[in-house]
Amino acid sequence: MAGDTVLARHVTRAADALSAVKAVTGGQISARSDHKRWFRVVDERNASVHEFGVEEQPVRTDFAK
Repeated sequence: MAGDTVLARHVTRAADALSAVKAVTGGQISARSDHKRWFRVVDERNASVHEFGVEEQPVRTDFAK
């Protein structure tokens, strides 16, 4: 998700919510959801919802000339 906008939807099977989001993204995931880009994982078996943030590298700006 980007803010409150859904960008994509995936269905997967995994042992837990973190494993599910890692299987879909393959990237660095944080347990925090206060990032610009984040994932909502719905565990239908346990009727629970989990949110994970995408760990993005900071943009480097070189002001030296």
